[in-house]
Amino acid sequence: MIDVGIINYNGGKDLCLCVESLLLQSSPVRVFVFDNASTDDSIELLEKSGKACEIIRSDKNLGYAGACNGLLERMTAEIQVLCNMDLEFDTVWSRELQACFDRHPECGSVASLVMEKSGYVNAVGVLLGKDLFAKNEGSGLTVGDVDIREKKVFGCYGAVMSFRRKVVDAVGRMDDSFFLFFEETEWYFRHNLCGYETVFCPNAKVYHERSLTTVRYSPRKLFYSERNRLRSAVRLLPWSRIVQLPLLAVKRYLSMAKGGVPGKSGDGKKLSKVSICMAIAKAWLQVLLMLPAELAVRHKYEKKYGSVKNKVIDLLKKYSL
Repeated sequence: MIDVGIINYNGGKDLCLCVESLLLQSSPVRVFVFDNASTDDSIELLEKSGKACEIIRSDKNLGYAGACNGLLERMTAEIQVLCNMDLEFDTVWSRELQACFDRHPECGSVASLVMEKSGYVNAVGVLLGKDLFAKNEGSGLTVGDVDIREKKVFGCYGAVMSFRRKVVDAVGRMDDSFFLFFEETEWYFRHNLCGYETVFCPNAKVYHERSLTTVRYSPRKLFYSERNRLRSAVRLLPWSRIVQLPLLAVKRYLSMAKGGVPGKSGDGKKLSKVSICMAIAKAWLQVLLMLPAELAVRHKYEKKYGSVKNKVIDLLKKYSL
């Protein structure tokens, strides 16, 4: 049996469609829905639909990581999945996922092939830059232009993460102080540091409408992703790489700026260079204020995992952008 936990926040009808696609699986799964204090009628719509799932309500928004941890407290199956509410699962997804776990008893996780509903690839795996900037492998390309062989990858894309229950016991829960973004990347660094690997399964296919909750191109999304990337860098990178973070960041910002600033975010709100710069500045400032706490986490990781910096550098070489 596979347990699937869905994190919902104002998912509307997309939540019902996601649950329905899971209940139509050729190999049955158990479905859990963690509602992060939604303000829409998504849970009411789900209840009225009569679809078989367990609903967990939070009276406040715990963020993605907090909701994931809430689901992990309820799920008991040997294979566990955490996912967004804006997904539709191919009918044979669970069968193919289980078969991949069976073929690779040594692996801790299996990554699904995540597709855009337009037909383009959303993610095969995750690739990483020198400053831990994470990018979905194959994003925006056609299937014919991407290496979709069954292969080892850094970890699962955060929209749908599948792993063995024993892995959670070894790796621990996600850091709920991250709230949004990069929590799954930081978790998968720990997953690798514990000696577990992730296998990509091209036959376990999922369709994803990106950034339904957080809004594509929004300053809020930029703030959390930058802040949490930097926090993870302080925890994991060697000092020689940490002191290069400002320079590496400037190079990346300039490279991204060449493409121009989108006029609007995904929800139609006007974007400005000022709002984007403010989000980046806020992220860096918060990391400076959090430095003592992050250094304490770094020390804890070094005690638990040994030579963290060397292992992380090896991972960055293996799964580089």
